[in-house]
Amino acid sequence: MPIKPLELFSEPFGSTGNIGDNIRRLLGAPTLDPLQTVIRESLQNIADAAKLGIGPEIEIRIRRLTESQRLTLESKVLMSLPAAEQSRTALRNSLSQKELIVMEICDFRTIGLGGPTRSDRIPLGTEDTQFINFLRNIGAARNTVQGGGTYGFGKIALYRASCCSTIIVDTLPHAAGMEGRRIIGCHVGPSFEIPDNSMSQHFTGRHWWGIPDPEDGIVDPLTGADAQALALALGLPDRRPDQTGTSIMILDFMMDGEDLQTVGNKVIGAVLWNFWPRMMRDTPASHKFDLRFELDGVEIKIPAPEDFPPLDLFSKAMRAARSGKGNDVRSLSATKSQIKVGTLAIEKGLRTSRRLLVEDEDSLFPTVSQHIALMRPVELVVKYLLGTALPDERLEWAGVFITSDEEYVESAFAESEPPAHDDWIPENLPKGIPKTLVNVALRDLRAHAADMGLSSPGGTPRPRSGPPLAKLAGRMGSALEGVNGDGAGRKRGNTSGGRVTLARARASAPNFIRLEATEGETVAVFITEVRQNSTRSGSILTATAAVAVDGGRSIESDVALPTAKVLSICSSDGIQFSEGGELTINGADGLYEIRVQIPSDCAVIADADVLTESNR
Repeated sequence: MPIKPLELFSEPFGSTGNIGDNIRRLLGAPTLDPLQTVIRESLQNIADAAKLGIGPEIEIRIRRLTESQRLTLESKVLMSLPAAEQSRTALRNSLSQKELIVMEICDFRTIGLGGPTRSDRIPLGTEDTQFINFLRNIGAARNTVQGGGTYGFGKIALYRASCCSTIIVDTLPHAAGMEGRRIIGCHVGPSFEIPDNSMSQHFTGRHWWGIPDPEDGIVDPLTGADAQALALALGLPDRRPDQTGTSIMILDFMMDGEDLQTVGNKVIGAVLWNFWPRMMRDTPASHKFDLRFELDGVEIKIPAPEDFPPLDLFSKAMRAARSGKGNDVRSLSATKSQIKVGTLAIEKGLRTSRRLLVEDEDSLFPTVSQHIALMRPVELVVKYLLGTALPDERLEWAGVFITSDEEYVESAFAESEPPAHDDWIPENLPKGIPKTLVNVALRDLRAHAADMGLSSPGGTPRPRSGPPLAKLAGRMGSALEGVNGDGAGRKRGNTSGGRVTLARARASAPNFIRLEATEGETVAVFITEVRQNSTRSGSILTATAAVAVDGGRSIESDVALPTAKVLSICSSDGIQFSEGGELTINGADGLYEIRVQIPSDCAVIADADVLTESNR
């Protein structure tokens, strides 16, 4: 079928005035770079639109338009250009690019942009105003309970990501049927004026391409089969009747001189760093993001957070925060009112190697994790609060803080966020309880984050009846290279602060941290913490190992069992070292690695103790 061309409408100032140039400034001054901002704001809006009882399906694409698609764009969408010189020049420059690159952010299983298309024509009783909130209004109030934030500001980030400040929006609203499909073009530029006899007509700088209303000339979106035909001709995703949602094409996507692969890797990094709580394997189906990324027609796999350090450690903390059960889970409350402000969960682990998506200086992921991820119950990361690193540089920690889901608490934090939703700013709130709650939470979180570098990874030894820590299934071979140090953790004791005075020197139950393959043998590495008593009487650290049977230590049996051998003990700084199962420590304390040779097809456990000269 022939494709109906769109017509241009440039918004004039009303008799009572308009926002004008300030439209582009509404996002404020985000602390994030433009790419992160557009990813955050777009996916946050998608999360708010996922109201169908199941998490959204999201597809992000960066691609070059084909010649046919470019022809459609120029002859059917942007056939008429704005009269404003700056806007006209920007669009012409983009259309003249040898390769016209677009970014598309598409969502499915969401409610789409339904409701009236005109802000001045809203029938009584109308509840669905998604279209006008996104395309017409600026800064509409948050309309999702415990949602991502103020709906409407995020769209400014879309225009900023376009070299010509232009987007094309294709949407299929929920329950609207295929005839409800809509497509419209939008551009935001500077305000301008056109002389008109002795007067001048002023325009806001907002422009739309659509189908003009015969009464006033204001354009509405192209709809139904015509909209579907235009969307397909532009290369936008096709949609079945049940695939409701929205596709946004950012025209002439701002690449900042970088190649597609680099920008693609940055997109993956931004998605993971900001939305990993919604991408975890055990995220509830109602919240989970089913996310795909396509680069110039080729799908690029996005790793699971659990497989992408340091997000594996954050994921562990997230599970603890959700369940209230973990190695270190704390409830934060306002002292005077005893109002619970949220839950903090912290996990520690071995610092594992990073998968570099981009050069180190451009990476969002820290080389050492020492952060608390801050979020509301919607589970979208607001920001990361930096703390202090653990004393042992081989170890790192990750924390998750989720505010209480009580409406008055959650709304206090939501209202403290700037338009970019990338911070909690108590000064954004008037004096009162909400401001106090945010202040108290931030104060306590900063204190906890700072104290982490002063704490040790020890604590109350974990029960000896736990599962085998170095379980193997057959020969590991080259697979050992991918094994990380996420062993069984230990419960935190004495969370009120301070350390327990010991009657004698002790070693914590060895915690499995990694596997190594050396010269044809498999080695399990455990870590133990030695704590001395007041007289520092501990002089010898001993370690033993055994083959585990059914989750416990090997027992006497008529069946001969292989032997697990302790190869060496070494202090974390490498200064103290001994081959075999004994190391002279002479009153020293700290972390020690125990290396155990593993018999084929076996699991092993280790034990450690501290002896004095008298009981040696």
